[in-house]
Amino acid sequence: MADHPRVGDVMRIALLLLPALLFAQLEQADEAFRQGDLPRAATLAQQVLARDPSAVHAHMILGVIAAQNNQWPVSDRHFLTVTRLQPANPHGYFYLGQGKLYQRQWEQAIQYFARAAERGYPDKDRLIIEVSMAQSEAGRPKQALTSLAAISPPSELHLAAQYHGVVAFARDRLNQPNEAIAAAREAVKLDDSNPLYWDFLIDALIRTDQAPPALAEAILAQKKFPDRADTQFLFALASHHVVESPLSKLALRNLEEAEPGSARVALAEGLLYRKQGRHDEALAAFKRAALRGAPDAHLLLGIVYKENGDYPAAEREYLEAERLNPKSGQVPLELGKLLLARGDLAGARARLEKAVAVMPDASTAHYQLGLVYRRLGLTAKAEEHLERSRAAVAR
Repeated sequence: MADHPRVGDVMRIALLLLPALLFAQLEQADEAFRQGDLPRAATLAQQVLARDPSAVHAHMILGVIAAQNNQWPVSDRHFLTVTRLQPANPHGYFYLGQGKLYQRQWEQAIQYFARAAERGYPDKDRLIIEVSMAQSEAGRPKQALTSLAAISPPSELHLAAQYHGVVAFARDRLNQPNEAIAAAREAVKLDDSNPLYWDFLIDALIRTDQAPPALAEAILAQKKFPDRADTQFLFALASHHVVESPLSKLALRNLEEAEPGSARVALAEGLLYRKQGRHDEALAAFKRAALRGAPDAHLLLGIVYKENGDYPAAEREYLEAERLNPKSGQVPLELGKLLLARGDLAGARARLEKAVAVMPDASTAHYQLGLVYRRLGLTAKAEEHLERSRAAVAR
């Protein structure tokens, strides 16, 4: 009996061993997290918190796992606990900022990132790129570019691609399409696994009346992301804008497989029918798409109505398209062409000037504006835009 320790000695030994055991469990949780075994990492981290609710690293692990599962209230709770337990720790604020960024709560994201910066968050490049994205999405693209100017493109490829992606979004918001497209191309080159960079690039090329390059990118993207509906829809749009493209039927089939029965499928059907000269069927498909809220359906309805000679209906659809998408360059171009054909020179001028501002390299927009200026007797302006149209075609 004398060899057995007393109860008090056992308790003291247990208390001494507890931190070591918690540390070992945290190490195991961290290792499981790094290996991608998130259920085991979460279980181990929860066991640690059951013994020590103030274990910051366990809160960090559980917060990141919750964020990866889009469980934002859980994620926020863990990271807010980190900031309460360790107010000087920048990581809790950084992850709170990321969570708000992914939830599209831009201003809160900016505020949390600022607190992380004040506390010396060690990865300056990542922090600046994240806060720049939030600034751009919050409607402050100039501030975003100013923030990015503090760093060079990072050497790590994924982060460098994100850097150029933010530049593309900000330049686009500033109506600088050439710079935006160049930055998007760089982002795709550095990280072609991110479909959002491809989406932006293809859409920007379509919006700026650069249909052949848009189709070339869309062909590559639809092969890379065969099950992604957004990619296949852009493939259908790009194919439609290239008159000689034989790929519209393939694009429709791909979209039907990725997103069966959707409003965008109806729109793609209309695009195919229009290319085949089946105007009544195209009109019916576009009407179905418009009723279900498909993007650009009203614009395409207007185009078909105009082709059928129904100018009042075409104008009605163009105006609705303009209301739904005031930043479009294609809508004011088509509406300007219609108003010019009707003899409304003032209305045509206003719309076509907007189209040129949004699509500065679009030859058709410059050509139509040149015609309006000529009809208005503004000879010098007319020749300027007709020459810019010829130059754009030559490029």
